[in-house]
Amino acid sequence: MKSTVVLPKVFGRSIILLFIMFLLSFDLSAQQKIQGEVSQTYQVTLNDGSVVSGKLISDTDNEIVLQSGTMGNITILKANIKSMTAVSQADMKSVSIWFANPNPTKYLLGSSAIPLKKNTGYYQNTWIFVNSGAYAFTNNFSVSGGFEIISIMAQGEGPFAFYINPKASFKVAENFYAGANVLYANTLRTIDDFGGLATINGFITYGNTNNNLTAAIGWGWAEGELTSKPLFTISGMTRVSRRIALVSENWLAPVSGGEEDGTDLFGVYSYGVRFLGEKTSIDLAFINNKDIAKSIVIGIPWLDFTINF
Repeated sequence: MKSTVVLPKVFGRSIILLFIMFLLSFDLSAQQKIQGEVSQTYQVTLNDGSVVSGKLISDTDNEIVLQSGTMGNITILKANIKSMTAVSQADMKSVSIWFANPNPTKYLLGSSAIPLKKNTGYYQNTWIFVNSGAYAFTNNFSVSGGFEIISIMAQGEGPFAFYINPKASFKVAENFYAGANVLYANTLRTIDDFGGLATINGFITYGNTNNNLTAAIGWGWAEGELTSKPLFTISGMTRVSRRIALVSENWLAPVSGGEEDGTDLFGVYSYGVRFLGEKTSIDLAFINNKDIAKSIVIGIPWLDFTINF
């Protein structure tokens, strides 16, 4: 009878001891993930949400020491650290350290050749009625897509327009990127035998996540045929302060109506301000050309909100 009483107690204590050891090992493993390179600059987010930036001057098993330009040396226990991110040279300024650009790969409609990092992405809403998003399956391949909700709100009759946009891009040299994508747009309910539209695009980008310039060329596809004349775009982004960037996207498209060969070039340009948060961005821009300016001098307003993950 004693053995039947003692064994469960011993067994229960062993389970509790193993559980405690598991928790301790889990905590230690979590701490070991926080590891940096001495002399590198880091942005450290603590468990309470506060953020500290500085150069790493010491890294031990339990704590790190950062050298901050405004607060001197700061000792932080690794148990209090939620994340620790290296700060690139593009985000380092003489006065302060900028947080990473939350929307570095996209302009207004198009994107740069700078790739999204693996397992990251964003959600974007444009004028409430258009929802889109993107996700990177690898460091060089991502897929974006979106749909409009005006059709749903208008008695649900359609056409329920959507698009999908797979993209492959690569870093080929310092501050130089190249990529290609396919943009396909269609409707769930066809109108007047609409069979969908597509563009096949190639593009190059010079710069970094804060300041870059992209040139792209693309050919349209409709009714089973590629257009003979390409579409050109020139886009750019420059970050002028910690929370503000300027963005522009400009299109030059072939249209029918030319005097010599039946085609002409139709240009549209845009300009705007991007307001930056650590995970979000808001674009306030205007789309314009000589025809639009006759009715709206400053152009058609563009408003979108983006949150990355």
